[in-house]
Amino acid sequence: MKTIKLFSLTVFLLIGALSTSAQTKTGQVYLIRSTGYTGAAVNYSFFVDGQLACKMKNKSFSIHDLPVGEHTLSVSSGGISTGKKSAPLKITVTDGNVNYVSVVSTQAGYANKITCQEITENSAAPLLAKATQKKDCLPKN
Repeated sequence: MKTIKLFSLTVFLLIGALSTSAQTKTGQVYLIRSTGYTGAAVNYSFFVDGQLACKMKNKSFSIHDLPVGEHTLSVSSGGISTGKKSAPLKITVTDGNVNYVSVVSTQAGYANKITCQEITENSAAPLLAKATQKKDCLPKN
């Protein structure tokens, strides 16, 4: 009888642990590219935690579900460039919330410099209204 109770308790705890791990909490991150004429002819590559997440043309955005916690975002331009990633931007993703990240282009001497910047929903709304959602972010191999 004691063995049956112990076995039942073990099974119950195992099922509880498995169901908890299956419910990973996530938040959404909108990656937005609306850079005007700057680099309009080339794709920009967005990286999340060092991994390529999306390649986008101008006036486009993509939506990514990321696990809760801190993440690092960066961007690089295609075309004739060094392919070097921008300075990393750290964001904190919280359960059920949305983060908006946009590409910002600044003049650095004779060259344009691009970086990621977290923006508010109010700032993102007009950019998203003029942009097209990209659902197939990565090319199929």
